[in-house]
Amino acid sequence: MRAVLAAALFSFVGADKPDGTCGYQCQSDSQCAGCGPAGAARCSCPDGPKVAFASTSCSCVAAPSNAPASPSADVADSVWPTKWTANVDSWTYGDFSDKSAQAHGKFYYDGALQRSRADWKPYIDGKDATQVWIADVAKGESRYYVKSGIVCISFGITDPGHNKEQVGIERSDWMKRCKEGGWGKYIGREQILVGGKEEWADHWSCRLDYVAANQSITFQNWHSLGLGAVPKGLPLRVTGGNSAPDSKKGSPRLNTVWYSNFVTGDGATKPADFDKPNHGACIPVGKEHVEQFFGHSITREHVFSHNFHRRAHYLAHAKPTVRDLSRAKQRKPGFAFSGKTFMRTMQKLNGLLRRERGLTTMPCSNFTADALHEAQRLLFDARTRDLNDVYTAVDDTRRMVHDSLEQLQAEQKSHLQLEAEHPMLAKKARDGACHEAVMWYVHHLTAQAKEEIKQRLVLPLLPEAQHDESDVVDKRAQAVHTRYTQQVSCAVCHVAPSQGGLTISV
Repeated sequence: MRAVLAAALFSFVGADKPDGTCGYQCQSDSQCAGCGPAGAARCSCPDGPKVAFASTSCSCVAAPSNAPASPSADVADSVWPTKWTANVDSWTYGDFSDKSAQAHGKFYYDGALQRSRADWKPYIDGKDATQVWIADVAKGESRYYVKSGIVCISFGITDPGHNKEQVGIERSDWMKRCKEGGWGKYIGREQILVGGKEEWADHWSCRLDYVAANQSITFQNWHSLGLGAVPKGLPLRVTGGNSAPDSKKGSPRLNTVWYSNFVTGDGATKPADFDKPNHGACIPVGKEHVEQFFGHSITREHVFSHNFHRRAHYLAHAKPTVRDLSRAKQRKPGFAFSGKTFMRTMQKLNGLLRRERGLTTMPCSNFTADALHEAQRLLFDARTRDLNDVYTAVDDTRRMVHDSLEQLQAEQKSHLQLEAEHPMLAKKARDGACHEAVMWYVHHLTAQAKEEIKQRLVLPLLPEAQHDESDVVDKRAQAVHTRYTQQVSCAVCHVAPSQGGLTISV
């Protein structure tokens, strides 16, 4: 059941959400003002506010007191039509912070053909994108196609819980199966704003507890009662929560999707809607190559992951050329990339960056923390593991420190805390991050990936002043300086002291 909502859990940037504060995380009713008609806002916790991991299921809903008594609640009404399309809007909390993301797109579903499709306008990189999932369980086939801009890739979708078997698209009766399995329950009769009008819906919830792993996953569904403009049974809202959010598995902490402008019936979709993107001219990716690039196996849980697709965008640019590998194996910089002092060397290298065709740069000191973190994230997504393997094999200082996106984000969170509590230390952390970002761009991206990332990257220039240890007065300052020294180590290697014996203090 962990994967049944793959199609429901979108996470990509787009238009405003349609339902006020409905879908916001909450702990009390007072946090939900703006959800539904006056006096109807409630903080809904399907399993109670004190249950373990309540923040993966508590969200704002509209629950007026005048709910209709008829029709009676029936989980069978939650089953999706065999064929349907709808516009989708989403609101996502990726982790346990308050940071959220919005989304907009269109979803196509054909259970008979075992096909689904999602169109994004635009996707996170500013380009329109298309996803198509084509499965044939009887033949043991399931393949996923992603086209973003001119790049199109395809790969198989497997379920690690079933001997790595190819798996089909999500089932239309997933909530009914939850109820029959003893996990689902009826929550109540509520309203969902659709097309500017409140529609009555029945709210069902399915909670799966994995005691051994100390993990909980909750799926919630609101299906129309058919008392307004939306036919009975159609999903108006779906919310998913995971107590172990993982960007690598496409599992946000709390995510809500609203559906509108439904088309159902035999004419809702046609086979051509699920044609392979790019006229089928997509790069077929072997399992081994995919796992090596992402650092993990690819399952159906990744299909609509915001973080997964940010990384997947660069898969087609990941294979290093002979020249890329040759540069990586060269441990000492040439004369054109060296200087006699730290400042002169950084000025020299910055001049090269400014002159690089198509590359946009900006002084490190001009970056806000958020802008710098986004530049780091773009570069981290575009990195090539083959190049890092070269550095790791010889313990080169150019090797990647972060093994995962979560590690990078944890360091970025610490940087934000420094900004609030120790502004001077934060400047040192910022300068170190700028040095590291340039190192990533130069040494961890293939030539092809560099050309691709230039369309959206603003690269920080190298800070020309080197920080010393004069501000190290406690353990926190020591930790910041130690990390700074690590980040600036590549730049220091470009400094060639004169015979006078200039010492570079690190």
